[in-house]
Amino acid sequence: MVKCSRCGSEVKNPEKTWTVILGKTKRTKITFGEFNCEKCHKKFKVSIKKEEIPPEPKKLKPSPPVYLTMIV
Repeated sequence: MVKCSRCGSEVKNPEKTWTVILGKTKRTKITFGEFNCEKCHKKFKVSIKKEEIPPEPKKLKPSPPVYLTMIV
């Protein structure tokens, strides 16, 4: 639950949510929500969740098949 920025009452459910990926390395994922206060009828936006995206493992080059390797 989040609190209204104007009157301070708690609002339970967001009307809309969306996710944004930020940063130069694209490793931070933030979820925002738009809430509507039932008491004072003000719409406000709040960040709901912030998480770090783990780096992807590097892909190894496949080695050539045994019959294609050169024996010197």
